[in-house]
Formats: sequence, structure tokens, C-alpha cells
Amino acid sequence: MTNDELLEFIDLILQNLADLTNDYMNWGIKGYDPLLAALSAQVQDLEAKLTFLKSFIPFAKMRGTADIPALLLAHFEVVALTAARLSYMWSFWKNVEYRSTCSFKLLSIRAVDFHVYEIYKEVLAASNSSASLHTAVMDERILNNFNDSLIGRLWELLCCSSSFVDSMKDEMQILYAGLRFFRSILREHHEMMDEQNEKIGALLGEAGSIIFAPTLSRVIEGEVSFSGSTQVLGFCDMLANTNIHIKHFKDQISGSRTIESLPNSSHSLRAPEVSQTSSRMLSKGKMPIDHEVMVGLDDEAEKVIEPLIKHFEDQLSVSSTIQSLPNSSHSLRAPEVSQTSSRMLSKGKMPIDHEVMVGLDDDAAKVIERLVSGSKQVEIVPIVGMAGLGKTTLAKKVYNDNSIIYNFHIRLWCTVSQEYNKKSLLTQILCSDGKHSRMDKFQNLDEDDLLEKLYQRLLKNRYLVVFDDVWDIEVWNGLRTAFPNDKNGSRIIFTSRSSNVASEVQYGGEPHYLHPLSEKKSFELLQKKVFGEEEECPQALHGLGMEIAEKCWGLPLALVVVAGVLATIEHDILVWEKFAESLTSTMVSGTDQWKKTLELSYEHLPYHLKACLLYFAAFREDEKIGAKKLMRLWIAEGFVEKIEGKRSEVIAEEYLMDLIGRNLVMVSKSRSIGGVKTCYIHDLIFEFCKGEAKEKKFLQVLRGYDELSTFNEPPNLPRLSICSSKEDFIQSRLFCPHLASLLLFDATPGYKNFKLLNISFIFCIYKHLNVLNLEGINLRLKELPAEVESLLCLRYLALTALEMEFIPPSIAKLSHLETFCLYSNRMVSLPDSIWNMKKLRHVFLWAGVVIGLSSNDNVVENLSTLPNLDTLSRLRLYKEGENLLRRIPNVRRLKIIDHQTGVLNMSRLECLESLTWLGNYSSRSRVHVELSFPMNLKKLCLHNLGLPCSKMSLVEQLPNLEVLKLRWPLSRDGGQRWELMEGGFPKLRVLTLEEVQVVEWTEADPNSGEYFPCLQQLKLHKIFNLKMMPACLGSTSTLETINVSSCGDGVKSLVREIKAAQEDNYGDGNLKIIYGKY
Repeated sequence: MTNDELLEFIDLILQNLADLTNDYMNWGIKGYDPLLAALSAQVQDLEAKLTFLKSFIPFAKMRGTADIPALLLAHFEVVALTAARLSYMWSFWKNVEYRSTCSFKLLSIRAVDFHVYEIYKEVLAASNSSASLHTAVMDERILNNFNDSLIGRLWELLCCSSSFVDSMKDEMQILYAGLRFFRSILREHHEMMDEQNEKIGALLGEAGSIIFAPTLSRVIEGEVSFSGSTQVLGFCDMLANTNIHIKHFKDQISGSRTIESLPNSSHSLRAPEVSQTSSRMLSKGKMPIDHEVMVGLDDEAEKVIEPLIKHFEDQLSVSSTIQSLPNSSHSLRAPEVSQTSSRMLSKGKMPIDHEVMVGLDDDAAKVIERLVSGSKQVEIVPIVGMAGLGKTTLAKKVYNDNSIIYNFHIRLWCTVSQEYNKKSLLTQILCSDGKHSRMDKFQNLDEDDLLEKLYQRLLKNRYLVVFDDVWDIEVWNGLRTAFPNDKNGSRIIFTSRSSNVASEVQYGGEPHYLHPLSEKKSFELLQKKVFGEEEECPQALHGLGMEIAEKCWGLPLALVVVAGVLATIEHDILVWEKFAESLTSTMVSGTDQWKKTLELSYEHLPYHLKACLLYFAAFREDEKIGAKKLMRLWIAEGFVEKIEGKRSEVIAEEYLMDLIGRNLVMVSKSRSIGGVKTCYIHDLIFEFCKGEAKEKKFLQVLRGYDELSTFNEPPNLPRLSICSSKEDFIQSRLFCPHLASLLLFDATPGYKNFKLLNISFIFCIYKHLNVLNLEGINLRLKELPAEVESLLCLRYLALTALEMEFIPPSIAKLSHLETFCLYSNRMVSLPDSIWNMKKLRHVFLWAGVVIGLSSNDNVVENLSTLPNLDTLSRLRLYKEGENLLRRIPNVRRLKIIDHQTGVLNMSRLECLESLTWLGNYSSRSRVHVELSFPMNLKKLCLHNLGLPCSKMSLVEQLPNLEVLKLRWPLSRDGGQRWELMEGGFPKLRVLTLEEVQVVEWTEADPNSGEYFPCLQQLKLHKIFNLKMMPACLGSTSTLETINVSSCGDGVKSLVREIKAAQEDNYGDGNLKIIYGKY
């Protein structure tokens, strides 16, 4: 074969291998097959060898070898032919004999073998004096391809476990860093490209001689001992010399131009110094208002708060006594305190679950008018304005308005942002109505299928769909076929910063432009954010407040950020005067100035809040982050101070509330009894955090192949967040052995297209991890590899492995592990060694967990316990259920799946505050079983237990119960009448009844007022047979809302009667009835 013919042949083999892999992946798509992992590993190995040959031939030609020497070319032909045979044999992979033959043949293939190695070296050492006929750009591509193949092979070597590699690992890592350095500068175009490429080519030739040395391969494979081999000694010398040459080249490059690098430890996160009073203490100033008071406020209104304070501090010449942080920011950890903390925490109230909006009424009325009246044709209503004017807030206000809820059959919402994925966006729209909460239901549908599904969902319905934060008209062009025009008054809302987007859209009406606030409204917003809704600004500060508001140019975002600063300083005339002087209008008058403002505000944050805020950059832009998950990560990272007698979760929640109070973090969803369920930061703050985290060497965020492939790891990088496709991640060959935290996300959220069949390299490379978060990708594993035991420092482990069933006993070697999350569709078995993990605090398994018990634990005195376990979900209880519960004495949050054990005594769990009990009731009633609940319960969810109504009094007597959710819990065996006991539910605030088979729900004494003294929300879902509801609901003064979803007409009539009774007792407007929202 000629060179070109060989290259064409190799291309065909690579294409066959790609097709083979896709076929087998599709074959195993619905389940896990261990053979698939083995096949995938072998295919990847062969692909790497062929890719090297494919890159070597053009590289040799560029370096001056016009024709590959005959012996070397013949060897390459043999390799290619053997690879072709292998690709054919792999088609019969299910045959056991073929599998063993394939494995043997693969081992026999070496890209460069002993008999051609010297020729190979001569080709690599060839001078470029013959002058390449390629252009500089072509040379760059050739160099890149060859360099990539060298990086891939060197990465594999570094992942090997052998004494030789261990002895040479430092030098090999230096070579690896040098090759990645070449990868980054080869992407830069400059005047000296030809000269630079020639030098890089020579250095790559040296590296290629080392990396594909057959001696190295044989030593690693165990064929040759490295201790007494002169060839091995020669290899070591070559490696050291090549590293010296690369260092000289890097020094020359650095001397002629600036290579981007991260700051030194002098830029570490440090707390400001104060002399007497700490800037973290909100001693005399008011606490930040923790709920959102909106005056035309976009979700962007949360980004600038901290830079202002630092600038303000400088103006006041305030010094600080706050303890400085360690020099390297990755060691940023909260100090351990023996008894009391010297740090004062914000004591802001929990955010309320609704937004108080002022100033958007006129805009909302105009938009609503356009939505509910006018043409019957489908119409798009664009809301346009600059960042921070309140576009998203206005859209939310309109979307949740009662007249809109009643007018449209379907309401859907999606957030687009600058970077979007069409499939992900369609799924987001389909899931936004709450009826399809899990995105994986749409995983196997392609874009066309999703478009059709959305079209059928909307067809013949009057719909409202909101596209929030649209940057490009192509978003709409790619989706518009899914939106039928049934001439029934359907509407679509766009929010955008661009008037061009609004003008180009089909069906588009005139944009609704948002304008800056008036001086009066600006001050009104500032006042409400600083002092709350019930209190006004003191008259002495009124003028200064007006002056400060005027400098914010009517931008709600700027006003809210500035208010966050004012809420943390003393409410004194002199202090406010100094702040007003320090606040220049240019600081908040344009997008380019936001970073400066954020920098000032950020520097004012206490050190512990700096770390917590920057950590948001580890997630996707616009991601709604679970608050509890976020706080567990903060704890695992060491951001949360340890205070004796106080749970870390409580302190972490105070941190979160502090950031919310400072208007830097926003609440997406609130919990039914207070607290934050999900939260997020605005995209402007996100960009700031990402840049600041990189500059401070706190966290590196990598998105896509360009960033992954050119990333040069700085020394001692602590945290890395990666969002990419599987292919980009594998090709990047990252090697960051000192990493403490790794978070990995699929570039297409919700679909788990990022499927890994092998994660052994993670356990081999990243042995110093404290945090490993892989829940954003899908591991195609049935059992967690035993190599997990190598991560001895691990505190937080989160995985998504939909087919995983087994956890190895070696997991108990992770003695520091505090959080273990596994999202699997299978029931998972934990080994009995789990009882030795005394630091374990949170265990989550989506489909349920069975925990093993050792045979010698039948006697109570011998029981091993998990004394620190705080959360366990979802524990499957069988006959040993009572024994298991004795082992988790201090659990606070528990979800169990009860397989009719008959063990219903929960009273021994004295710390338990939240219990979800999933039963397996079919026809058997538990009328004769004695129930017992712990008295500290605050939240109780009972699903499918088959309890008789007569047993509900046991629940009603719980003195601290605040939330109760009943779903299929009641048996007909005890009748269909539920009679409330007098004085029951003394603290209940939220009651949800779902598919409850009760006909008469009444109270024992209708004339008594001792029912539901604290009830605020009643939720009724899929209830059809109810004929009677308690009359006391009509006189419950605390009742705020009744949600009615998918219920019969009779139930709706009963709710209207309650509404009428409430109006008679308390006047109109006290109770809100919400239909169709659950």
C-alpha cells in the first residue's frame, strides 16, 4: 500500500469500529451488560492505536520523510489488517470463543514494535530541511493530531498501576503537562507560527520516541523487569532530557509573550481585616429582607451587592479583625470552634413563598390585556428591555395571574439563555406543567419525536408558553412547527434583551418595552428591600435614601444590590453619607460596570460566604439547585464552620439565608413549612463567580472540548467542574491528580447521554478527592467498582447509574464519607460493612435500598449503629425492619418502603422530624395493628398504607406535626367516614389529600373551634367521592389557599361553600381558591 492508501484503509476501519460501538450501545440501551463494557474498552484501545498511525504518517511527511520506510510501512499494514480482522470478529462478540480470540489478538498489536522501533525513531528525528509543502495552518492541524495521540497514550500510561510507572510518574506528568501546553499554543495564530511549529514538531518527535517505546509497553505489561534493564535506564534519560528541552521552549515562549496563567496564592480568598467590629456582624444595621420585594425586578437583580461594600469600607477606612485565610484558596475551610463561634451569623427570616411586587401593575395589566383579548390567531408577545429591568419578573407575574390561569388550558415555561440545546429545551417545556416531572421519560425520543409530542399536547388547547431570556431568533425557528394555530387565542411570550429578536419573530406583535423606574418607584423599592414592607425609612435618612436611589438610574437590579449593602451597615446619617459619596452613578449605569460593582460587593462578604457564593459556578448556568444538596456539598468542601452542639446543616442553612438576604442568591421554590427548596443565581452573577473562582484558584469551570482540550492544570487546583459530552471528555484526557473536588455534568441536561462504561481511571487518577459528583452523567454499571476504596479522603459521593444494584463491601474503607447518593432504577443492596461507616450522615437511593445484617447481630447488645446518620431514603423494610430501625437511633429524615412487615413502631426514633412511609397495601387492612409515631414529627407522608379512618386519630394527636400528606392511605375496611377529633392537629399548617377514598370528612363537634388552629394550605388532588367536608374550614382564620386539582364537581362545590363561609366570617379576599395547580 502507499501512504495514502493506508490512511484511507485506516479511516474505513475506524468507521467500522464506530458503527460497531453504536450498534452494541443501542443493543444494550435498556439494560446493563458487563460484556458491553469489556467490548467498549477493547474497541477504544484499538481505535487509539489506529488513530496514532493515522496521525503519524502526515507528521512524518511534514517533518521531511516523503515516503515511510518500507519495513515500517509494512508493519503498519500488518497492524491495520489485524485491526480489520478484529473489527469483523467483534461482530460476533456474544460468542465466547470469539471473545477470547479477540482479546489475544488485541494484545499482540503494538503500534510500534521492537523490529521497527529504530526506524520509527529515525523518522521522528528527521529534519524539516526539506521544507513542508503544507501551509502553516495545515502543519498546525497535523501537529495537533499527532500531539493528541501522544497525549492519549501517555494518559493511559499514567493510569496504569505498575511499579515502573509509579517510579517515573513525576517525570511523566511533566511530559504530559508539556504536551497539553503544546495543544493550547497550537490553537493560537501569530506571526512566528512557522518557526514555532518547527520547534514543536522536533519536540513532539522526541516525545513520540518515548511514549511509544516498545520497552515501555513490555515493562508495563509485565514482560520485562525494569530494575536491571539498560534499555529502561536509557528510556529514563530520554524522558528527563525531553522534559528539559520542552521547559526551555516554554521559557522562550513565555519570554516573548504572555501566556495566560492563574494568579498566585497572594490572590487567595482572604477575609477583610477589621479593627473592632466585624463587617460580618450586622450588629446595628437591619438584617437583609429575606423575601423578594419586586419593583420591576428581573431575576438579574441579585448580582452586584458585594463590590459596593468593599468600596464603601475603603471610603470609611474601616479596618478588620476578621481572621485571614490560608494562602492557597483551595484550603479554604471554616475553623473548628470548641463551644461558641466568634462569628455572628445573619438571622434573617426564612423567605416567604410568594413575591411581593410593586411597580409592575401597569405593565402587567397591558400584557394581560394582550394575552386574553384581541386576535384569535396565535400571537407572540415580546417583552423587551435591558438586563435588570424586570423582564422575567413581569413574565412570572403575568404567568401566575388568576385571569391567565383561568383563560388558558395549558401554561408552559422554559428558560432559554445564551447556550441552549434544542432537545433539552423541548423536554424542559414538556415537563414545566408538572405532569411530567422526570426528564428521563423523554430520554429515548429524538428532536422530531419531541416536537410531535409537544404539538399533540398543545393541539386543540388554548395555550400560553413563555420563552424566557431569548438571545437568538433561531430558537423559535427550530421550534415553531410544534405550536399549532387553532385560532383559539393561544399566546406565546418572549423575554429578550434584543429588539431584533422581537422584530424577526413570526406571529410577533409589537414588543412591550420595559423602562427604568421613576425616582419615586426607585426609592420605594430601595426602602422595601432595606426596611421591609411594614417599616418605612427613618425621616433622617430619607434624603440620603433618595440620593442613593437616584444614582441607580432606575435599574431594579442595581437598587436591590445597593439595598443589600445598606441592610448590612449601620443606619446612621454619617455612615449613609459616606456610602452615598462612594457610590458613583457610573458604577451601576451599564453592563460593563457590573463586574466592578460585584467585585466591591464580593470583597465585603465574610470569608465563609465568599466560598459558598463562588461554588455556584460549579453548576450549570440557570440551574435550579436543590438547597439541601448544595448545603451538603458546602459541608463536604469544608466551608461550614463547626460549632459544638450545633448541626452543620443548620449552620449551612444560615449561610444560604445570609446570601439570600444579601440579594445574591434567589429562591426558586420554597418548602411548604418554610425554608428553601431550590435556589439559583442570575446569569450575570454566574459569570462573575466563574471568573472570580478561576482567578482565585478556587474552582475551574470547563465547558466543551475547546476548554477541556487546552486546559493546563495550575499547581494544586482544588476543584474542577466539567460540562461536556462523553466524547469530548474522553478525548480531552484530563489528568489532575491533586484535585480535591470533581463535578461532572452532561452537556445536554436531563438526558444522561453522557454514558460511561468504565470509571476505573477516576479511582486511579483522583485519589485525593473529597467530593465526587457524577450524578449529572449516566454510569453504565451494575456494581460500583471495588477500586472506590482508593478514594480514602472522600466525604461526598453522588452517582447516577440507572442499572446499578450492588455496592461492594470495600466502600466501608471510605471512613470519612458523609453523603452517599445513588440514582438507580434498581433496588440497591448495601453490604453489612456499611455499619462501620460511623461518619455517614446522608444516604439517598432513589428506588430503595436493602441493608445487610451480619449474623452475630441478633442480640441487641451486639448491634452496630450509625450514630450520626441524619437522612436515609428509601429504606426497604422486610422482617428485620425493627432491627434495622434500632441501628439508626438519631435519624431525622426517613423514607421507608414497607413490605407489610407489621413493624409499625416508630416511637423509638425520638429525633425523627420527617417521615415518608410508602406502603404496599392491596386488600389487607391494618385495622388490628398498633401504630406508634415519634412525638417530634413535623412532616408525615403516608402512601398506600391501607389504614382505617379510625386510626387517623393517632396522627391527629401528634403535637408538632406541621405538614401531612395522605395518598391512598385509608382502607375501606374501617368505613369511609373520617371524623376529626377535637383539639387534633394543633400545629398543622399544610394538609394534602390525594386519591383518598373518603366519602364523609367531618368533625366530632361542629360547634367547637378546636380544629385546625394553624392550617394555612389545603391541597386536594384526584378526589371524586367526597360528599362532606368539615364545616370548621369555613371559620379557620389562618387558611390562605385551597388547591383543587383533578377533582370531581362535588368536591369543587364543597370548596365553594367553604369560600363563601370564609367571606361571611372574614370578608372577601382572605382565602384564595386555586384550580388545576398542584
